[in-house]
Amino acid sequence: MLSRIRLTFKQHRFETIAVAAVCVALTAAALIEAYRLNSLNVPLSCLQTYQGGFIDPSQGPVTAAQAHCNELAKSFFDTTRSLDMNLVQLLLLLVPLIAGIVVGAPLVAREIEQGTAPLSWALSGSRRRWLLGKVLAGVLLLAPLMLAVGLAANVLEGALNPGLNPYASFSNYLGRGVPDVFWALAAFAGTFALGTLFGRTMPALVVALVVCFFARAAWDAGMTHFVLRPFAVQQDQQDQQQSGIVIYGPGGSGSADMYVYSKSFIDGKEVTDAQVNDWYNQNMVCAPMPAPTSGASASSTDLSSPDASSSPGAPAAPDNPPGGFACQTPTIDPSHMPQQVMYVLPGKWYWQTVAFESGLLLLGALFCAAIAFVWVDRRRPY
Repeated sequence: MLSRIRLTFKQHRFETIAVAAVCVALTAAALIEAYRLNSLNVPLSCLQTYQGGFIDPSQGPVTAAQAHCNELAKSFFDTTRSLDMNLVQLLLLLVPLIAGIVVGAPLVAREIEQGTAPLSWALSGSRRRWLLGKVLAGVLLLAPLMLAVGLAANVLEGALNPGLNPYASFSNYLGRGVPDVFWALAAFAGTFALGTLFGRTMPALVVALVVCFFARAAWDAGMTHFVLRPFAVQQDQQDQQQSGIVIYGPGGSGSADMYVYSKSFIDGKEVTDAQVNDWYNQNMVCAPMPAPTSGASASSTDLSSPDASSSPGAPAAPDNPPGGFACQTPTIDPSHMPQQVMYVLPGKWYWQTVAFESGLLLLGALFCAAIAFVWVDRRRPY
């Protein structure tokens, strides 16, 4: 078996070297980007109070400490929006799938295309033994490389959201850490299964690209709306603060909890969005505001006097007055107003959720591998 594994690496030396080089380079790039962010030494308080460079004059004169804090936060967010940072994040998301497809596509199909499969089957004594050696070689190549990439992505995530623990947060959790290994293995198993079915490298490569990227795009929505939905719990505000929720300014935000869905309640009774709009239509009192004076700017009037369209459920007027509308509920107790409750997976459930989703990916990989092992015995040698 060891000789079969070594021979597989030798037969696919180009794919082996290319995937290893890309993964090592990407791991180094992610660590360098994380170092760049950490070396700025931006206090978390500066990130939380940063308002995109806008200083409200009503808050009084800006101190030197506030100006320095604002400059540090600006440099942090400029780095996070830089081209090289965005490129590294995109590659961290795509490399597990690409590596699995590149290694898996020629694994079986190349020998069938070149006509060497009958000789290899005869020398191995069994087609399945021959395939097992190739599969083990692919797993031994992908697993450590993807683990290194995933750990580097965790380090970068911690630098991008310094107030969050990447191992207790669902921020970008499927594109970093342990899931990277299982995404790569699932793409690898599906691709070499297609190669076994088609007996051609290029068709297996093209179909695998389409299937894998559609599966990755639909995975988040499918898991959130169907699989994880029954496990969501009501978000607790105190637990939210303790778990490391970080709300930033215009530059971005981080959240430890995974939002799943929300419900609206009025006086403790669950209601629909239409009922919430009806409640606002019945209880909101809107009055026209006076037109702005000549010395006042339109933008300041708009901010202080929003029109009816900015108030949810506010009744529309046929003619908008120059000053817009002011809407309020002067006689309603706040406890009787519509309340929205969010249901989430708490960040402390990170490892359980990662293990569950990784298990699903592993089951998918084993299913595809089983198809290949069944079909290889029926495969014509051309």
